[in-house]
Amino acid sequence: MIYAGIDVAKQKHQVAILDEEGNVYQDNLAIPNNYAGFQTLHDILSHLQTETAQECQVAMEDTGHYSLPLLQFLEKHGYSTYCYNPLLIKEFSKAHTLRKTKTDKMDALVIAKKLMVDGEKREKKRNQISVELKELTRHRRRLGKHQSFLKTQYTRILEKSFPELATYGKVRHSAYMIKILKNYPSPKKIAAAHSKTLSSLLGGNSSQLSASTLQQLAKESVGYCSEVTELELIQTIEQLDLYEKQIKKVDKRIQEIMDILDSPIVTIPGISYRLGSIILAEIGDIHNFKTPSQLLAFAGMEPSIYESGDGRGKGKMVKRGSPYLRWALYHAARLVAIYSPTFKNYYQKKQSEGKHYHVVLSHIAKKLIRVIFHLLRKEETYKEAQ
Repeated sequence: MIYAGIDVAKQKHQVAILDEEGNVYQDNLAIPNNYAGFQTLHDILSHLQTETAQECQVAMEDTGHYSLPLLQFLEKHGYSTYCYNPLLIKEFSKAHTLRKTKTDKMDALVIAKKLMVDGEKREKKRNQISVELKELTRHRRRLGKHQSFLKTQYTRILEKSFPELATYGKVRHSAYMIKILKNYPSPKKIAAAHSKTLSSLLGGNSSQLSASTLQQLAKESVGYCSEVTELELIQTIEQLDLYEKQIKKVDKRIQEIMDILDSPIVTIPGISYRLGSIILAEIGDIHNFKTPSQLLAFAGMEPSIYESGDGRGKGKMVKRGSPYLRWALYHAARLVAIYSPTFKNYYQKKQSEGKHYHVVLSHIAKKLIRVIFHLLRKEETYKEAQ
């Protein structure tokens, strides 16, 4: 067997190639991150395979978008590919050398050696629909963050230009009020507007805030307003509208993918297609994990353990692994504790033990991971405990 380790970077990738005895074929090969570089690597590996009559396995660190083009190329050309968590490579390197020196050349060699001795490695089979789901859910999260920032900006502008609306918290964020402010972006313009036009824009929501009340608030407003403030408010609203449309489009595509996957994860009470999609996307292939403990570690929710002599204790969670998965699991834990009788009983049990709310949620999340692991591995729907 031939083992190739690749240290992936933005502009170039460092490659080290070993035989099954650990002898070095190549440890000083750098290829550019383009088709010519990929083809050079393929030519070298295919030549070695022909010369030695041996298969070739290729490994790299799971570095997100930098590794995807190279992975796609290698898979297309029939290579068995493997991806390692960077933390595993770091720990492997520490265990096999005392040197503090760290170079791309050494990193590639460490990855190749890890691949050579790893008896539990699992081939990285890229499922295109899973890759798309991961990209979509992360894109959805970024859009949501931008939208939240804009909502904060919108509130800030209103508190300056029309502070009287602050007492109508929900109203000022409603679709009809945003529509009114887009057409009349200052108290002065609202006060001068025709009451019938305002009533029409309010639609059937006049019970919460009538046109006459809104105009009275506008006439008595002490807000600071200028042409610049109006422009900022209008453009902020336009951006909010755009993000709303984009999020709806992404959500629609996520829903379509979840319908195709038909995963049992959404049979757990409290886990919607949104939360379920994030959890599925971050886990990827469940068969990459042999035990729930491995999945727990991947989510960064295992406790750190301190051991010295006769003393042994557990510390805080390590919080390594996927922060997206950890976030989704905590939100899911809160919801299943409400909607699932089994998890609700477990929540009450832990609460009766005097544990803090967040500690209880942590216990629920860990139990949830074990349930998810079982459902995905067995492809079974969720059933409440009898």
